[in-house]
Amino acid sequence: MMACIIWMLQVLPLIFCAWGESDFQWTQTDRGSFYYGTFPPTFMWGVGSSAYQTEGAWDTDGKGQSIWDVFTHKKGKVFMNHTADSSCDGYYKVKDDTELLKELKVSHYRLSISWPRIIPTGVRAENVNEKGIKYYNDLINGLLEKNITPVVTLYHWDLPHNLQEKFNGWQNISMVTYFNDYANLSFERFGDRVKHWITFNNPWSVAVEGFETGEHAPGLKLRGTGAYKVAHHLIKAHAKVWHTYNKHWRSKQKGMVGISLTTEWGEPVDISSQKDIEAAERFVQFNFGWFANPIYNGDYPQIMKEYIGQKSAQQGLGMSRLPTFSSQEKSYIKGTSDFLGVGHFTTRYITSRNFPSTQGPSYFTDRDLTELVDPKWPEPESKWLYSVPWGFRRLLNFVKTQYGNPLVFVTENGVSEKMHCAQLCDEWRIQYLKGYINEMLKAIKDGVNIQSYTAWSLMDKFEWDEGFSERFGLYYVEFKSKNKPRYPKASVQFYKRIISANGFPNPREVEKWHRISTETCSTTNQLLAADPLVSHMEMVTEIVVPTVCTLCILISAVLLMILLRRQS
Repeated sequence: MMACIIWMLQVLPLIFCAWGESDFQWTQTDRGSFYYGTFPPTFMWGVGSSAYQTEGAWDTDGKGQSIWDVFTHKKGKVFMNHTADSSCDGYYKVKDDTELLKELKVSHYRLSISWPRIIPTGVRAENVNEKGIKYYNDLINGLLEKNITPVVTLYHWDLPHNLQEKFNGWQNISMVTYFNDYANLSFERFGDRVKHWITFNNPWSVAVEGFETGEHAPGLKLRGTGAYKVAHHLIKAHAKVWHTYNKHWRSKQKGMVGISLTTEWGEPVDISSQKDIEAAERFVQFNFGWFANPIYNGDYPQIMKEYIGQKSAQQGLGMSRLPTFSSQEKSYIKGTSDFLGVGHFTTRYITSRNFPSTQGPSYFTDRDLTELVDPKWPEPESKWLYSVPWGFRRLLNFVKTQYGNPLVFVTENGVSEKMHCAQLCDEWRIQYLKGYINEMLKAIKDGVNIQSYTAWSLMDKFEWDEGFSERFGLYYVEFKSKNKPRYPKASVQFYKRIISANGFPNPREVEKWHRISTETCSTTNQLLAADPLVSHMEMVTEIVVPTVCTLCILISAVLLMILLRRQS
């Protein structure tokens, strides 16, 4: 008996090591029916946006260029060569947009600070732009006046171009210092009122789409190496900022610092196949765990270290393409998050696939897997964003078991549509929000420690390489109109009622919300259908009338000259 116990004590650690820190049940397949109930009384509801996507005013009041300003000004980088030079004109419409937030009855608004707007060159010692500081002070104060809590992201992808040009941006370890200086300035100027800070938004996208595929700024394709190097520096920068806040600001400002990680959920194609289960875990670990594991467990996921190390050796490299943390760095990074921001939009089915090493280094082939979608899933408005609500609950439970049930803020969740004409009756968004928020409620019932939810996004805005062709907003923005008016979609009414009820009280009430939302949008849609007429009248007023007046003056002058000659 004792021998059996000793054997189990020896074997169990190996089993746990093989599965990482997680005891997540990959066989759990409960996708149950709709659950009626309410959220905890202290639950926070909000919406979000980001500086580059909404502010416009790209070269106004001393703002420096960002890498996205430079990227979008190059032809062929963005759909239809769109830029965010003016975007939603959020820089000029602070009061209007805080009114929209008041109308929604949200408790918080997630926004980001544009680094080059407050430090034009990215280097604090060189210049601080007081006009940029004033803009964010006015925005934060305007929110607080309406009892809306600002949740502020320090980096939502718009690196000062000067740092990219001089130092190769996030490829250079010096960014850790520059980012910390910028964060310190933000704490100094805004931290007396801002109590919720997010260091990075979706660093996976910064690393992979910016330095592996080149789809995003700065547009580099350093396959199999660039993304890993950049991620390494982003993680170090996050830890540095957390420690700075912890040491110098926490005791007097009483705030929190976290990070926001966005990921799709990966579900095994065949839940009875160990290979598919392992592939699904690789999918999540190579995405979410890449950043969360160092912060919560002290190092990169074991599966990443093994797979990238093996691939690197097969490719004849003397060392792994995945950088390593020293023992001191592991200790410094571990535990540097007061909350974990979770962004999520959709799900994929995952199956194993063995990519030959002859294909060359690549983040995507390092994972040895294939992503699939279920043909039964509703056809998405945007090709990548399938509505699969049950995947959200699965992800949230994974977070609970993998990282010791941390405090979770859902920082991004929403659905987009592709459209060329105005459409305010966004039935698909109502269904999406209803399904995903309900799965989040189930996750809370499962014991996941979720404190807030942020719907993405407040309004339609610039969607990176998709330009203005993809719309995530609860409010429709007419970008072609000079004043960039905002119009509420049906989802505004529906989300407002979820907030007011703090959940889903009963079937009859939820059905009533749905009916009222669609009736309201039908009326508003008729008004918006006439908006091209408004735009046409603006054109007549601003262009045609002055031109006609000028011509009339010229013709009158010519006629007067002819008349004077005849008289003489």
